[in-house]
Amino acid sequence: MHGNQRVVRDLRRAAVRGEIVAEFQSQVDARDGRTVAVEALSRWRHPQRGVLGPQHFIPIAEETRSMDAIGDAMLRCACRFAADLTSAGRRIEVAVNVAAVQLERADFADRVLDRLRTDGIRPELLMLELTESRPSPAAAEDNLRRVRAHGVGVSLDDVRSVEEAEFRAGALPITELKVDRSLIQHVTEERTEVARLVRFARDRGLRTVAEGVETELQWEAVRELGFDRAQGFLFGRPSTPERMTARLRAEAGGPAQSEL
Repeated sequence: MHGNQRVVRDLRRAAVRGEIVAEFQSQVDARDGRTVAVEALSRWRHPQRGVLGPQHFIPIAEETRSMDAIGDAMLRCACRFAADLTSAGRRIEVAVNVAAVQLERADFADRVLDRLRTDGIRPELLMLELTESRPSPAAAEDNLRRVRAHGVGVSLDDVRSVEEAEFRAGALPITELKVDRSLIQHVTEERTEVARLVRFARDRGLRTVAEGVETELQWEAVRELGFDRAQGFLFGRPSTPERMTARLRAEAGGPAQSEL
């Protein structure tokens, strides 16, 4: 069997078999560096090839309509982790990517709200990140407005310019804007465009997140520019739920603390 065909076949079964899992990356408050959220990042725990990053399977999933099942699996991972943290006394936001194909489903909002009820977590602890560079499908506005009415956040991910933000957001109920790592990693050269994006978000009451912060120089610039939050390797690489829980426990002061 051709390699790609084998991947497609295996990928269609991966979500059902529980092979799609999440690692989590910290998102910190730009004022004090405290972890205030985590993002769920997809991994494929392949039985033969080991743990694969999203670059190895998400493009194929988008082409073969396997993205829907993967999206459901990631939503479950995100909500379960938020529930586990809540049970441990640490209520922080968990973000998860949402693809356009998921938003096309008439029952998308119902699925999200059912998952929140099943796991017993407050809607404001969930952030849905819109990753598509093209405009969302017509059904997206209704679905997103429904979940937003219950308190779920909606983030515009990987934004590179004000014009792109306006084009992608349209009439969607966006609550957060994430500036793409390509700008943040060259923030000295791109400072004017980044500042425009921060002003754009502030004028619309949106929270801002700087993606891809890897150096102290970038971190300093992000704070000077007025971002609300930052995310990147400087604050930790993606890690398993167990390691992230341990990291949050250590940040909260260890087992003796009641927060986690």
